Amino acid sequence: MSAVPEEKILIAVNVAPVLEDRVIDWLLERQSPGFTSYNVHGHSSRHDHLSVSEQVSGRQRRLQFEVLLEREALEGFIADLGAAFGGTDSYYWAMPIAATGHLR
Repeated sequence: MSAVPEEKILIAVNVAPVLEDRVIDWLLERQSPGFTSYNVHGHSSRHDHLSVSEQVSGRQRRLQFEVLLEREALEGFIADLGAAFGGTDSYYWAMPIAATGHLR
């Protein structure tokens, strides 16, 4: 494990599956250093945006993207993300990273 020389932030962006290709294209156009995506299920006490079947099952299919950023890039990334995907019921959160590294 190596310490992180400059402060890194992991931003997770949770979107509807229908946005998958748009978000991938957007991230690739930004020349992101890399990102991870995977299928997840969202659970919420808010039901106004859920279909009847989602309300019954108690979960909603979502897609999550994770991008490792420099701390100073976070504010601009969020602003650009909002400009591109505002109003799409997308949600994000950001977390500090203690260490990163490749396993060799």
